[in-house]
Amino acid sequence: MKRLQKSILIAALILGSSALIAREEIIRLSESRSISVTVPDGFNYKSGANARGELVVVLAEAKERFSLTVTFEPDPEGEFRNARARKERLHEEFKSYVEGSVEKAMQFEELQTMVGAATYCVFTDDKLVGKSKTEFPPGEYLHLTVGVKAWPGIVATFTLFSDDTDSEQYRALMKVLRESVHEKPAPLL
Repeated sequence: MKRLQKSILIAALILGSSALIAREEIIRLSESRSISVTVPDGFNYKSGANARGELVVVLAEAKERFSLTVTFEPDPEGEFRNARARKERLHEEFKSYVEGSVEKAMQFEELQTMVGAATYCVFTDDKLVGKSKTEFPPGEYLHLTVGVKAWPGIVATFTLFSDDTDSEQYRALMKVLRESVHEKPAPLL
């Protein structure tokens, strides 16, 4: 009986610890290039192509309080390795959010990444400030974090909708952008 209890305890520990381990998804860009994305525990993963044929990855929390969308496209000339080009792209694509934000400006920050370089900014929805999270209309979020990450030959534009910017879930998604959205090295034969 003690052996059975011990076996059940060991199995529970193994299963419990595996639930805490994030899983890695590998996305093929071409025959010779792949992207690695680590999916945090508690998030669903989807990937596919958008209408323009660009690869899109979505990580969404089951409770729908956090949603990260990353769109990949080629950058053969390395245009977006330059911080100014990343800021210009952010301004071009997301300037419409400035007026409805608390910030009333784009406050660019550099994201320290393991591979490549990234620039981002955060918008706070001025219509939702002061409301409780239960009062948010469906599909609306207090914060929108947008950014551009570049490494040789590839650029990724990301949008992260969230109810806060200091929770474990938000930090987990920012970690995905810092540490795991990068090219997977080809195995040596």
